[in-house]
This record gives sequence, C-alpha cells and structure tokens, in this order.
Amino acid sequence: MAAPLLLAYNLDGQKRLKLSFICAERKIYLRSVAKADYSQPLAALAGLRPRTADAYEGEGFSDEMLVMANFNPPQFHGLLDALRRNRIQGIALKAVLTTTNADWDSVKLRDELMREHEAMHGKK
Repeated sequence: MAAPLLLAYNLDGQKRLKLSFICAERKIYLRSVAKADYSQPLAALAGLRPRTADAYEGEGFSDEMLVMANFNPPQFHGLLDALRRNRIQGIALKAVLTTTNADWDSVKLRDELMREHEAMHGKK
C-alpha cells in the first residue's frame, strides 16, 4: 500500500504549521493543493494517476479542506484524534479518497462536501 497522503486546501499560518508537525510524527505526506491544480482529478493529486494538461482558471474557493488518501483505519482515526488534541478546528470539509470520488476535481468535491455539511447542520 502507498504511503498515506493528506491533501490540504487553503490552510495557512499556525494551522498549517501544526498540521505539518502532526503529519511528520505520523509519517503522513502533507501536500498543499494550489488553486491552479483544482481541475486535476483527486487521484492525480494523490499521485495514483497521471495528471491532465488542464489548468484551473475558475474562481476557486476559500474553504479549508482535507482529503485523506491511502489511510488505513488506525491512521485515519489517529489523524482525527490528533487534530482534536492539538485544537486544529474549523476544517469542516474532510474527505477520504475513494473509487467514487477519485475522478472528481477539487471543486466538485468541495461542492459535494458543502451540500453534505449543510444537510447535516440543517442549512439550506
């Protein structure tokens, strides 16, 4: 199995620094996703498929988002526990790379996660 990888969107400052330490402790690769890469399939961003020639030219989004790839259950739960223990809060959009979303781009994933988040919290 490939090494665990965490794709991070729009994380800056102390939050990004804390996350980098957490990932280093757990041997998780941390990769920040640039807006120019938002059109790439998630599997390509995770290094599981070739990248496309498409460059993103849209508005993008400012929401913080994390996508976990190649995590086993203990790594998954360990990362979430570490986020709580280190008080890294406010990252509402989190996903695991799956066969269903592997071909999605970052904007499609963000939009789907926003719909799910709003449905869970009763917002329209």
